[in-house]
Amino acid sequence: MPRRACIKRWQTWPALIFIPLISSCIASSWPISQPSLNSVHETFTPIPLYIPEYLKNDRPRSGYLFHPPTRLVLSQLVTRVTKQSQPLGIRLVSEPSQKGIFCTLYFRVLEPTPAEQLNSLLSILTYFLFPTYNSAITYELTYDVFSDTHFVRQYRYQVHGKRLMWLLMPFALPFISGYWEPTIQPQGDIPDGLIQGLLATLTQMKADGQRDGLFQ
Repeated sequence: MPRRACIKRWQTWPALIFIPLISSCIASSWPISQPSLNSVHETFTPIPLYIPEYLKNDRPRSGYLFHPPTRLVLSQLVTRVTKQSQPLGIRLVSEPSQKGIFCTLYFRVLEPTPAEQLNSLLSILTYFLFPTYNSAITYELTYDVFSDTHFVRQYRYQVHGKRLMWLLMPFALPFISGYWEPTIQPQGDIPDGLIQGLLATLTQMKADGQRDGLFQ
């Protein structure tokens, strides 16, 4: 390639330098709010939970920059629920029950605001010298409770998190208050704090259902 052509394409050099560093420039924080186990009465029969297949196969990407697709987050949640089925008092089922109590789950991530999308655009244009800060990444989980296929009650919870993308993140992280998890593969790694927050909604739903007399 002629020397002049290389000089004219000087804009590509920052990208070649900074893009490999992106994976070390992302961190998230997911505060966990979980009810005390003492406030949850013992449930002898696990609560059946049905997750529709279309949620597991949902392909649309998250509206947030370098954020894992919703289906990957849900897949990780299903894996953790399966492993912790007995302590959680939840039993995943492949189809809705025809008799007795069962729950269904609707799961989504709320879209970023126009201001957050503009912030992300500015970060891309400056190769992340301008930081991207999402103060309220929100996952919404809606549990519908049925008895003998009849709708009884709905419980809705939100899990809020924060995320910062900045070229200087590795140097700034020790000075940022709160617990932050660095992300190596932002579109594939699911922060453990997020999964813990999602699992907490199951515990909360179980506690609320027992309070309302739905679960014994």
